Amino acid sequence: MDILNRFEKKKALMSNQELDIFQQIWEMLPTIQNKTLNDMTEILHISRQSFLRIAKKMGYKDSNEFLLDLNRQIVFSDITSTAKVLPSILEKNIHHIINHFDVAQIKTFIAYVEKSQRIFLISTGKAQKNQSEILSEILAKHGYFVVQVYDLFEISEIKSNLGDGDIVLVLTRTGTSTELLNAVQSINQTRASIVTITSLRSNPVSNLSNFTVFVNTQKIDGNFYELNALFFGLFGLIDFYLNEESTTKQLADEHQLVKNILSNYMIKMNSNLTSGNKELLMNLIQNPDLIFTSISTMSRQLSISTTSLFRLSKALGFNGFKQFRSSVRLEIKDFVPQKKQYESYQTLIQYFKHSVTDIMATDFSVAHQLLGRYRQICVVYHDKYTEILGDELIRMFFHTDKLIQKINCQTSSDYISNSKETLFIFLIKNEKDESDFFRAVSQVNDDENEVLVFSNKEINLVGYNLSGKIFFKDVPRAVRPFSDMWLMEFFFISYFY
Repeated sequence: MDILNRFEKKKALMSNQELDIFQQIWEMLPTIQNKTLNDMTEILHISRQSFLRIAKKMGYKDSNEFLLDLNRQIVFSDITSTAKVLPSILEKNIHHIINHFDVAQIKTFIAYVEKSQRIFLISTGKAQKNQSEILSEILAKHGYFVVQVYDLFEISEIKSNLGDGDIVLVLTRTGTSTELLNAVQSINQTRASIVTITSLRSNPVSNLSNFTVFVNTQKIDGNFYELNALFFGLFGLIDFYLNEESTTKQLADEHQLVKNILSNYMIKMNSNLTSGNKELLMNLIQNPDLIFTSISTMSRQLSISTTSLFRLSKALGFNGFKQFRSSVRLEIKDFVPQKKQYESYQTLIQYFKHSVTDIMATDFSVAHQLLGRYRQICVVYHDKYTEILGDELIRMFFHTDKLIQKINCQTSSDYISNSKETLFIFLIKNEKDESDFFRAVSQVNDDENEVLVFSNKEINLVGYNLSGKIFFKDVPRAVRPFSDMWLMEFFFISYFY
């Protein structure tokens, strides 16, 4: 059994001091490997008795067996001092992380989800909130009832209604936020199960959880930057196992499927919707058969004006109701879980690894030259998904002297037309967004600004005055968020390294 799997199974038996010692052992593993027991305990400043107690609690016969297992453990190369000159080490490390995603953890996570009646998603920090958007979409796609908790103060309101069938999923990088810790302590007094997804194996929040999913992220230059894409890799594997392990809740008919699609729109576009929009969308969710009737029939049945339908469609990011309805039709095919989407887990892992290598081979030279010429950068997104990608770019460039912001291409034409000495980075993923992209990019003053575009290959970019373009990779659906996020991250990393 892997050391970390042993630790996860046995950590409840350990004292806080022993948990701290194990964390120290793990963090200093490259230093203590192949050392004698005496040398190792001296380096760690711990007693041999403490080491033995931890070994016993983890199921080893004695200290020597534990030490032997530590020596067998594969250690990642130290990225802190080598990333700048050897990007191949970064690639090797990420491949290693992908190869060693903990399937047992994923299956246990799914077992919790499968038993749930309701799932409440709590996240801290912008990166984690974006992760929760993607994870909630995956879970909703498979028929689970998901509620995103956007404000920790809402915990006091929902706490009294939490019961045995509820799961609270906590997305946190370090689990050290005081507000989050207070919220989880409050939830811990209910009958709901708490599952934490984190990149810090042992932290205050995970210690209060029924189960913890650990994401082994790769840091660049110590804590300078932590790769967010690996969280999305985990979500892709969760999506895979929800399909392959037959744990998806079966969608009874097309009506239920439409309900899930509309509910997903509600989750993704919540901040854009007025109370009237939300009420109308909820009526459609409750009456999914109406979505494919005529507009006049729908208007009559729901006692609403056709203008209300148009306003809802616009709030959801569509040009009109017909485009909204067409999008639902298209998503029906893509939304149904496919039982044999991939030949095997290993096939999917190869897609992940190929995506890493393919992106690291991308020629970013023109894009990097553009970055070097401008201090002011504006990321232009179209929908919630491209906004998430834009947020990641902004998060990365916080560590630089760049002045970077984001705008919605559908609502910010005045800003675009009035900007000077700005590099506009457009993010476009869907062909249906081309008209909005064309309108927005045509507003850019080419004499004082330049345009860099990230897009899918099928997007028609002919005729636009672009200074550079980079294509998102064509990958399977479960790999897409990871691949797109890794493209953003390596675009940034390769600029500085």
